[in-house]
Amino acid sequence: MDFLVGIWNGLLDGLQAVLATFHGLFDSVPLVGAWSWAFSIIALTVVVRVLLLPLAIKQTRSMRAMQQLKPEIDRIQKKHKADRSMMKTDPEKYRAKKQKQQEETMKLYKEHNVNPLGGCLPLIAQMPIFIAMFRLLTTERADPLEGAGFLLVDDLTVNALQGAGIGAWFLVLAMGATMYLSQRQMMANNPASQDNPQMKIMLYLMPVMLTIFAMNFPVGLVLYWVTTNLWTMGQQYVMFRTPSTTQQTAKA
Repeated sequence: MDFLVGIWNGLLDGLQAVLATFHGLFDSVPLVGAWSWAFSIIALTVVVRVLLLPLAIKQTRSMRAMQQLKPEIDRIQKKHKADRSMMKTDPEKYRAKKQKQQEETMKLYKEHNVNPLGGCLPLIAQMPIFIAMFRLLTTERADPLEGAGFLLVDDLTVNALQGAGIGAWFLVLAMGATMYLSQRQMMANNPASQDNPQMKIMLYLMPVMLTIFAMNFPVGLVLYWVTTNLWTMGQQYVMFRTPSTTQQTAKA
């Protein structure tokens, strides 16, 4: 337990040190110095996303590989079709068919070196960073940022509901909009998700829910979130325009 606490405190100290370093750099730049803490948050976000770029590339490759294997997976499911009604009439046969489906599907993944959980890695990796940023901007660690503004934002350490300024509300709305656009962009390049009713519901539900939450988050954290979403949109645009190795081979 103490080991995990040490790692967590090390992460917080590291992020705080990087943030302070960027502040020192931006503070002396003309026209930027007044908003140096805001630009430091943006710069720190970019650094974090660059460090997570290998995972993002792996996520895109995993998604493309899953798309290419979908016809084979559908064939396996059709070959060993197990209706839910079979659970009552012949539960043993149902379990046998489901097990056969899983065995052949996992064999297919292994043959093509595909990790079905690969798409979750960047999200999982981002969560500790997001929580750490939340801690940085909501505890005594945020004391140096108190009163720091940005555009029409009065204080990066308070939330929109506490009166951080009209700019805080613009950032909250921008967070929801960029979240929606990044998810829509992802779905547009993933045919499997387009046919999933749950994914369509989440496309609209998640941005709305997170926008409501963002009203209670410090504006500095919302700025981090908006920057992350914009980076994600640009990253996806570049990656989705780049043909996969399999597509290049097929064209050749």
